[in-house]
Amino acid sequence: MSYLTVEELRKLRPKDKSSEDGGSRFLGSTEPDLALKYLKKDGVILECGSHLGMFTRILQERGFCNIHTLDFYDALVFPEREKLTFHEINFNKETMPYTQEYFDGVTCWGMVEHLENPFHFTREVHRVLKPGGIYIMALPNVFHIMSRLLFLKKGVFPRWDKNKNHIFILPRGVFEKTILRYFDLVETVYTKPAIHHPWLNWVSSWLPANEWFGNFIIYVLRWKPFIEISEKNSPAA
Repeated sequence: MSYLTVEELRKLRPKDKSSEDGGSRFLGSTEPDLALKYLKKDGVILECGSHLGMFTRILQERGFCNIHTLDFYDALVFPEREKLTFHEINFNKETMPYTQEYFDGVTCWGMVEHLENPFHFTREVHRVLKPGGIYIMALPNVFHIMSRLLFLKKGVFPRWDKNKNHIFILPRGVFEKTILRYFDLVETVYTKPAIHHPWLNWVSSWLPANEWFGNFIIYVLRWKPFIEISEKNSPAA
């Protein structure tokens, strides 16, 4: 699928071929056990990019009762609707419909790579999180060996080519000077291995879940005060 704007997504409402298992976004990026390690059952939780809602349902089944979800359009099918709050939003430019320091935890599984303005979204997550709150963000692992090799050969990352709906890439330097201005890094996790190549998919089960082979990279982050740059701490141009 080539890149779709938010307006096109809302108009076309593309179907997920693997919807019975939670959808491709859930299957590729989401680690519920990791989230349950950090999120509190009695906390107020926000899931950004809930898609079909499989992760939301897991939270409900585990006793979470104050869950809010946001997405480009309403595609929820798995969770109990009467037990959550949903809002449609354009994450690229709109303000989240919540007051400052509202949530104890925010999750975003495999959605940031679709954003035109991920930095506006990051600032909004920081705004609605309580001090010390947890933000869990998963993205395709750009450090994967196949990504490195294909970029070396063709100058293109395999999951960001012209036929994919991914447009934002987060290399380490950008991560450090943008995301880590708002959050402290608590833990980095790589999901189960995947080789995105028609001839090599079969080797994935033999590989370790690390930087070289993990399908997605998950950052567990903790809210910290945002410090504005002044003349004293301004970096070199």
